[in-house]
Amino acid sequence: MNQHQSPDLSVRRPSAAAAARVRCPAAAAKDPTPCEGPHDAATIVDRHGREVAGCVQHCARLLAGLDGARVHPFVPARQSLEIYFRARELPPFAWEIGR
Repeated sequence: MNQHQSPDLSVRRPSAAAAARVRCPAAAAKDPTPCEGPHDAATIVDRHGREVAGCVQHCARLLAGLDGARVHPFVPARQSLEIYFRARELPPFAWEIGR
């Protein structure tokens, strides 16, 4: 690259669609917070039995907003407790109020 060429930023910065794909399945589309850890660290089960895997951060945020949801029983205790403790401190849909 010579001094008159501008760098190709599209290589360094993913598009919004690409960024959405790299987030865990538990991340809400409007939630701006990044994932923390593996995207399959835990699984949340809603009261109808539907499951979604995700990182600890987004599982906690999802759990805070789902009435009757729980962490899947096969998730290791350490992750389960972290998710429950975080969810307890959050309002439902925390990203809507800037948390």
